[in-house]
Amino acid sequence: MAYQELVDGLHSSVGEIEFRRVGQRVAESMGFRYFAYLGFGDADPVLISSYPKRWSEHYFAEGYQDVDPVVAFAKGKRSTMQWTREAARQFPLRAQKRLFDDADEFGIRHGVSVAIAGGFNRFAAFTFAVDEVSTAHGKMVTEANDIVQLIGLTFHAHADAKLALGSSRNEAVPLTQRERECLAWASRGKSMEATAMILGITPRAVKFHLDNARASLGAETLPQAVAIALRGRNIS
Repeated sequence: MAYQELVDGLHSSVGEIEFRRVGQRVAESMGFRYFAYLGFGDADPVLISSYPKRWSEHYFAEGYQDVDPVVAFAKGKRSTMQWTREAARQFPLRAQKRLFDDADEFGIRHGVSVAIAGGFNRFAAFTFAVDEVSTAHGKMVTEANDIVQLIGLTFHAHADAKLALGSSRNEAVPLTQRERECLAWASRGKSMEATAMILGITPRAVKFHLDNARASLGAETLPQAVAIALRGRNIS
């Protein structure tokens, strides 16, 4: 399963090169050619991707991050967005149309992006992209929308925690032993039902502990709670 492969790979990854390899493997297993993670925080934007290096350099050299509709979409805290070069004709700015024309020359023509709210005014976009657009691919993206979103959120949780891409707030937050255990298993891709079996408690109890942990950590989502807990070394 692509998601479990992602979680296993991220747990053993410690640097950008390893994160890039994991992202590329998962992209290919999902039927995509490229993946890209673009994070915005206190410092300069951070890009981890399998895009051609020349395209990544060109993107920032042209300042496309300031006009990219995907970045604006991610900042708006919505869920997922499908995009194509053809759809770019509706965007109002000439620079936006040029962005998609330039991407087309590098073989980046169709994709789906996940908006990620990181907390403390941080946000990110996780993208899967292909060089050829097909009806079958479009259908696959629609049907796999939930798993694509989960993959993006999980990649961000680990990147934000391990690569120090976000806020400097790294202090540990007091959590109960059960809350730490439930978060630790969630970080390994375990469902509430699986975690309940491992810990010998009910799925309802797991949800209770995860909800409490999320509230204590000030997180909006479970992946964000995992990121904060990893960064603060509440879990490992």
